[in-house]
Amino acid sequence: MRSMLLLALVAGLLLMGFTPAPAEDRALESLLRAQAFNKEFEGFDHYQVAIEADQPQPDGSREVTAVASGRFLGQVQRLKALFLVVGDKVVGGQILEKDGLPPCTSSPRDSKKSL
Repeated sequence: MRSMLLLALVAGLLLMGFTPAPAEDRALESLLRAQAFNKEFEGFDHYQVAIEADQPQPDGSREVTAVASGRFLGQVQRLKALFLVVGDKVVGGQILEKDGLPPCTSSPRDSKKSL
């Protein structure tokens, strides 16, 4: 009975168009968040990352195109970038498109200044 229920659930999800992301894509997404996008989207309420392309290169590196979009104070920023990934490190990157807010930057403050 349980196997029939599980089979029906999986079939229903496939009919609705749900396809789980491969574990490799999730690992790559986590890597890009940690080494690139977290800096760009610092201070945002939340942001999402989608891998558009992952091209293995003859030297063992990978060229990865990813899109991240996030919301900050009701406005949306979208960033598309090309990364060079070697093993578990992002060794280079280039912004291909950028829409929305400028990146968040912290301004230096004088600690002796009172309010």
